[in-house]
Amino acid sequence: MIHRFCVAPMMDRTDRHERYFLRLLTKEAFLYTEMIHSNAIVYGNKENLLKYSTLEHPLGVQLGGSEPNSLREASICAEDYGYKEINLNIGCPSSRVKAGNFGAVLMKEPKLVANCIKEIKRHISIPVTIKCRIGVDDMEEKDFFSFIDTVKDSGCSTFIIHARERLCLKVLVQKKIEKYPLLITILFTN
Repeated sequence: MIHRFCVAPMMDRTDRHERYFLRLLTKEAFLYTEMIHSNAIVYGNKENLLKYSTLEHPLGVQLGGSEPNSLREASICAEDYGYKEINLNIGCPSSRVKAGNFGAVLMKEPKLVANCIKEIKRHISIPVTIKCRIGVDDMEEKDFFSFIDTVKDSGCSTFIIHARERLCLKVLVQKKIEKYPLLITILFTN
């Protein structure tokens, strides 16, 4: 799924009320939920977490988590609720998220991320995308591209790159554009 314009998932911001307001402003943007941990959907109040106004569409759900079975079940629920995309958060740097072994810390575990995506894709038909960073902690440029190479064949249709890291995405793109098709400044598609 290619989006020309997206409103990024933002904690404490992109709730159903803000998404409704944003949809009044434009019908062109693809909207996302706030990040929801997969276990919250699997073991919590699905209706409260996943409900939305049909006016919000097109709409994707952003999931956090690192356990393939939980992510699979949450993704099935999201597809059943009518979401058009699953976006896996591999970009949140918060210490609370890091302690839960999800978000940006997963940039260091590309095989786990690939396994999570494969498990999700085996059970749903909607696209699965990743929001990630261009690096965390002491990652080098080669580690970023190794992450992309490991994950790209797992069923991930698009990488949404959050370029606010010590490496400049512009430089990375100039060096590697022939290897990774570029949609717009921050999207790589598989």
